[in-house]
Amino acid sequence: MQIFKKIGSLPILPKIALTFLMVLTPLFYLGLQMNEAGADIVRQEIAGSLSSRVELYMDILDGDFDRTMRLLREYVNDEDLMKLSTTSEIMPVIERTRSVLRLKQQMDILSRSSAFIKNAMVFIPMMNRIVASNSNSIVDFNDDMFRALSEPTQPLESPFHIWDQRVFITMPYGFVNDRPLFLIAVEISNQEITAQLKQFAVEDSIAVLSSSSMVWSSLGASAPALDHATKTMLYAAEEGNRRVSIDNKDYLQSVKNSEILHTKLMMMVPSEKVEKPLDRYRNWVFVLYGVAVLVIIAFSLSMYRIIHRPLMQLVRSFSKIEQGKFDVSVEYPFQDEFGYLYKQLNAMVRELKRLIQEVYEQQYRTRLAELKHLQSQINPHFLYNTFFILYRMAKQDGNDRIMGLTKHLGEYFQFITRDDIEEVTLASEAAHSKSYTEIQSIRFSNRITVRFAEVPKEAEHLLVPRLILQPIIENAFVHSLEKKAKGGILEVDFRMTESELLIRVEDSGGIEDEKIARLQALLNGQQDVTVTTGMINVHRRLQIKFGGSAGLHLSNGDFGGLKIIVVIPLKEV
Repeated sequence: MQIFKKIGSLPILPKIALTFLMVLTPLFYLGLQMNEAGADIVRQEIAGSLSSRVELYMDILDGDFDRTMRLLREYVNDEDLMKLSTTSEIMPVIERTRSVLRLKQQMDILSRSSAFIKNAMVFIPMMNRIVASNSNSIVDFNDDMFRALSEPTQPLESPFHIWDQRVFITMPYGFVNDRPLFLIAVEISNQEITAQLKQFAVEDSIAVLSSSSMVWSSLGASAPALDHATKTMLYAAEEGNRRVSIDNKDYLQSVKNSEILHTKLMMMVPSEKVEKPLDRYRNWVFVLYGVAVLVIIAFSLSMYRIIHRPLMQLVRSFSKIEQGKFDVSVEYPFQDEFGYLYKQLNAMVRELKRLIQEVYEQQYRTRLAELKHLQSQINPHFLYNTFFILYRMAKQDGNDRIMGLTKHLGEYFQFITRDDIEEVTLASEAAHSKSYTEIQSIRFSNRITVRFAEVPKEAEHLLVPRLILQPIIENAFVHSLEKKAKGGILEVDFRMTESELLIRVEDSGGIEDEKIARLQALLNGQQDVTVTTGMINVHRRLQIKFGGSAGLHLSNGDFGGLKIIVVIPLKEV
C-alpha cells in the first residue's frame, strides 16, 4: 500500500510516463513470448527439415546398397561363375574364355547399378585370377586381399570390409579348407559418398556417415576437424534430434540409423546459423521497445506542456483561493478546454466574492437566530390558557389537579428554558413531550385521548437535538385537535429496526391530501420557504445531526388525520 501511495503522490508528468511504461511492458513481454514461441516453431521446423533430409539420404543409401547386396546374392548362382570356380581346369579354352567374358559383363552391370560402386570383381582361386569390371583383362590373383575380404561379417555389424583403406561389400561362396570357392566383391567409392555428403550438407554444416569400422564425412568451410574422440562420440549418438557442442561451438544434430547397413548418418548445422535470423528479429523487438520508450518520453513532455503547465496554474490559483485570496485572475491564450476552465474559474471567484459580501454572513446569522428562537420560544396563547386553567381549578378548590398541573408546568418550563444544552437523550426529550401532552390533556379534559408509548430501552440514551418531538405534538394540538369538540386522538409510539429509529406522531384532526403534499414539499426544499415553521426546523436539525436520510415523513393516518414519522438513523449510535 505504501508504494501505491508514493506513486499516487508523484507529479503528473512522471505518472503519465510510468503509466505508459506499465501499459507497454506487458505488450513488450507478450512480444518477446511471441518471438520465443515463433523461434521454437522455426527451430522445430528446421529440426524437422534436417531430420527429413537425413532420413531421405539414408533411404537413398539403404536402397542402393540393399539392391547391391541382393544382386551379389543373385550372382552367387551364376552358371558361368560356378563352372569357372569348380571346373575351369578341364573346361575347353574357348568355353572358359566365353564364360570369363560373360562374367565380366555381369560385373560391369553390377558396377553400373549404383553410383556408389567404384568396382565390381570376382575372386576365383581355382583360376588364380580376378575378373573385375574396370579392367580390360583378367587381373592376377591377390591372395592377401582375398583372405582379408573372405573374413565373415557379424550379422549385427556393418557389412563393410576395410582393406588397404578401401571399402568393400563381399559375398563368399562354398568354403573348402577355410577358403571359399569364389568371392564376389564390390568396392565402395569413398569419393562418391563424400561428394554426395557434400551436396547433401548445407554451408558450414557437418555430414557424417559412420560404421563400426569406417567414417565418411563432409565438413563445412568453418567446421572443426573431426579427431578420433569426436568421431567416437558422434558414432555413439542415438537416433533423433539434439544439440551438441564441438570445440565450444553449438550444433543442431540429427541422427538416423540404418538397419540394413548398420551405419549412422548424422548431420549437424551450427546453431548460430539457425538462430541468427531469430536473434535479429529479437534485437528488432528490443529496438522497438527502446523507440517506444523514447516516444513515451517525448509524448510525456508534450503532455507536460499541453496539460501539466495549465493544470499547475489552476492548482496554484485554487491554493490562493483556499487561503482566502479572492483577487485571483488567470489568463489563457487559447479557446480549448483549459480556456473554458480558466474563464469559469474567474467567474467563480467573482461570484464567491459577491456571495461572501452579500449573502453568506446574513444567512449564517439568520440560521443561528432561527435555532436559538426555536429553543427558547414559548407560545403565549398556551401560557395564557394555562393560567386560566389554574384560575378555574383554584376557584373550584381542586387541590390535587392543581398540584399535578403545577408539577407538569414546572417540568415543562425547566426543560424549555435550558438554552445552554444543545442535545439531550431521547428519554429526556420524550419525558418533556409527555409532560406537554399531560398539560394539554388537563386543558382539554375528555375531548382528547392521548396514548404515549414508552421509549425502547435500547434508545433511551440516544442523543438527539433538543425540542424535536414537542413542536410536532404542539402542531397537532394547535392545528388539528384543538378544533375537535370530542373524540380527539393523539398517539405517540416508538419502533426500532436494524438501521433506524421510527417515532410516529398521529392525530385524528383531519387534513387534506393537497396540504400534506405541500408540507412535504416544504420539508424536502422543493418550494421556497419564507416563514420557518417548527416542523421545518425539526426536519433541518435532524438532517444536520444525522444526515440526509433523517427527517420527517408526512402521510394520511389511520385516524383520518396527519401521520408524521420521525426517522433517526442508528448507524452512528
